[in-house]
Amino acid sequence: THLDYAIRSPFPTIQHPPKQRPWHVEQALPNEAQSRIPRILIVSRRHLRKGKYVDFVGEYHIDLVQENGGVPILLPRTMKTTEQLEAYLYGGVDGVLVMEGNDLGSSYRPYGEDVSLPPEVLNEVQSKHVGDVEIDDAKDSLEMSLITRKVLKEGVPYLGLCRGSQLFNVAMGGTLYFDVGAETGSTVKHIDYDNYDGHRHAITVLPRTPLSGWFHEEFAAQTHSSSVTLDVNSYHHQGIKRLAAGLKAMCYSPDGLVEGFYSPAQFDPTNGKYHVGLQWHPERMLGDYAGCRRVYQDFVLAAAVHRAHWNAHLPVSRPAAWGAQRQHQAAQA
Repeated sequence: THLDYAIRSPFPTIQHPPKQRPWHVEQALPNEAQSRIPRILIVSRRHLRKGKYVDFVGEYHIDLVQENGGVPILLPRTMKTTEQLEAYLYGGVDGVLVMEGNDLGSSYRPYGEDVSLPPEVLNEVQSKHVGDVEIDDAKDSLEMSLITRKVLKEGVPYLGLCRGSQLFNVAMGGTLYFDVGAETGSTVKHIDYDNYDGHRHAITVLPRTPLSGWFHEEFAAQTHSSSVTLDVNSYHHQGIKRLAAGLKAMCYSPDGLVEGFYSPAQFDPTNGKYHVGLQWHPERMLGDYAGCRRVYQDFVLAAAVHRAHWNAHLPVSRPAAWGAQRQHQAAQA
């Protein structure tokens, strides 16, 4: 029931009627309306195609940001972009979205210490996940810079998916497994190359977390339990080993791996706060659960509120043409 859900989770789902979103302004000037749209920064990935690297971002993410009223700002993952980053940040940053990609470079000490696996096991892992173990220094540098400078220092809303959740945990002082299966002996299949998009494994969602609010229908249906089981996709061989201080787990896989977390001090979308990490991909499960869209809805809502706060601290300025038009109208009155 609605009452049961209200008791189970302090994070009720926020409704988003299009005409009531806080960044929509009736009869606004075109440039004013544009200034109210939240800006979501996304660093591209690279892919070797026809002998050259091509930068790309999955359209699932772009579509969901745009559908909810945000504008995605795509940053090319090149070393030159790190030198030009201030140009991309000009005009404000209202959200940072980091998703799938390669393993994080060792210079960030993601594993706490050197990986202590036998050479033959290490070689096997690297051969099996050859597309992941290639380090992308430029992407690492850009995304870590955005996390440390904008998200952690200024409280900019953040959504981290898969690699994005791992980066945030490391930036906060947590650690990762270099390879979950090799280090823990887990029998849970966290990646299935033969059934890449169709593979699912169970997670247990904890009550009274943002995740329980987004997936409240599943909690209402499983009234016999204080937690809920979802079947989620899985595309990773690494995972969270030690969750950073200040972060709280929202769900676990059957082998005890943290599959989602949030920052209790930085989660209140209606006040522009949103720091969330999920090891799985809700954007590729939109037909599975209604809650998958809500992950993005509240992220963009938080970004929109952040934009409103940012605009409130700017000096009021009008374009010269607008001022001239107003003077002409006054003279005619």
